[in-house]
Amino acid sequence: MHKILLENSREYFSGDNYILLIGLGFDSRGFAALTHFPCEKCVRIIGISNVGVKSCNEESIRGFSELVGESGVVIGNDATLVMDVADELVKYFNGINCHDKELVIDTTALSHELLAVIIGVIHSLQFFNKVTLLYVGAAEYSFNVPGDGMWLSRGVRSIRSILGFPGEMLPSRKLHLVVLAGFEVERASEVILSYEPASLSIGLGKREQSVSDAHHDKNKIFFDKLNIFVREQGVDNPDVYCFEFSCVDPLITKSQLLSHVDELKVSDDRNIVICPLNSKLSTVGVVLAAIERPEIQICYAEPDEYNIEGYALPGNELTVVSLENV
Repeated sequence: MHKILLENSREYFSGDNYILLIGLGFDSRGFAALTHFPCEKCVRIIGISNVGVKSCNEESIRGFSELVGESGVVIGNDATLVMDVADELVKYFNGINCHDKELVIDTTALSHELLAVIIGVIHSLQFFNKVTLLYVGAAEYSFNVPGDGMWLSRGVRSIRSILGFPGEMLPSRKLHLVVLAGFEVERASEVILSYEPASLSIGLGKREQSVSDAHHDKNKIFFDKLNIFVREQGVDNPDVYCFEFSCVDPLITKSQLLSHVDELKVSDDRNIVICPLNSKLSTVGVVLAAIERPEIQICYAEPDEYNIEGYALPGNELTVVSLENV
């Protein structure tokens, strides 16, 4: 894992034959990496349209087309389900030769669900040794702005297992839920109430493995609020455990998650469900853990509404993660 200044992207990516894949959505950070990437070295530039926010995607698609011109292709624009996007992406990759190219995925503006599905697709196509992930951190989130702007999302439309990661759910086993806390207590709370776990783990981003100290401090506030909610609700008095994880390095996140589950010794007699609600890179870590342990289910809490007008402002750093040795 490396952190570089966005302005140094052209120097860092000095090769050629890149396939660049980026999420298209409402997040203002969505084009930050694209505008600094050496697009002339790309043989393909693929925009992935997020499902469920079509009106926002249309504006993003227009911006994408203006930036990349005829070299760009959009996948998922007419999709109504994440499965549609996955099918379209598999069909597209099967139509081109990817094995002699470098696949660069900008995770910044992808939904957590779509990101997990895409990583699963790439794994099934055996491209991991060619994959580099990008993530543009936020200089500021909307909750730093006084007034009605102090929210990222509202409500929960549905809670579901993510396509490709259903886990192995046995009715004879009780459930252990793992929540990677982020900045949205409501979504985490709804997941806990929905699953009614027999035991529960709540993860906090480790300070030295967070995007910044300020992000960690804000994360700790929401982590504490979630713990208070659990105590107040009782939630059938589950056993509650806490652990720390990396927000910036998926390989470390994966190791920390699996170590935590193993330490609890719940794998043999509990169904394991993980809900990633922190950074996109930690979500990749959850996906890598579930790939190694297919008995793990990954769940997603779909919000009713995002703070589209003021979600986040892009920072000036780019996190770069290679999956070559995964």
